[in-house]
Amino acid sequence: MESVDLETIPLFAGLAREDRDRVAAVARRLRWNPGHVVVKEGEFAFDLYAIKEGAAEVQQGGERVSTLGSGDFFGELGVVRGNARRWPRRRSASVVITAPSDAIAIDGSDVRRLVADIPALREALLAAAEKYGRTQSAEASKAPPACGH
Repeated sequence: MESVDLETIPLFAGLAREDRDRVAAVARRLRWNPGHVVVKEGEFAFDLYAIKEGAAEVQQGGERVSTLGSGDFFGELGVVRGNARRWPRRRSASVVITAPSDAIAIDGSDVRRLVADIPALREALLAAAEKYGRTQSAEASKAPPACGH
């Protein structure tokens, strides 16, 4: 994957070219069709995902709690340890594709390494979590997850 592929995703757009190159080196491209369940509530988290183009629905207990579109990301809470004492490694919601979608995935161990090495990425993830009310304490209390949009 090329660094330019990440420019349409706000989480990565503000990174220096060199840092985007590092992210692109570990990101993998995905294509999903409507109805595909990307992550399922309660399962262990392994990857962070970002939608380049398309749409998805976030569900908790089978009920829609949010929608995602181009540029949005999800899955960071399960793969990056935040400031909370407890690190919930299980998904707090399911994400179901609602329109043909192109996306990227980054393995959790790569995300953790990148966040440790790239302060701007760490700051962007923390800012998004605060902006959308996603904190690990919110996840632990089963607050509806608003994903990076």
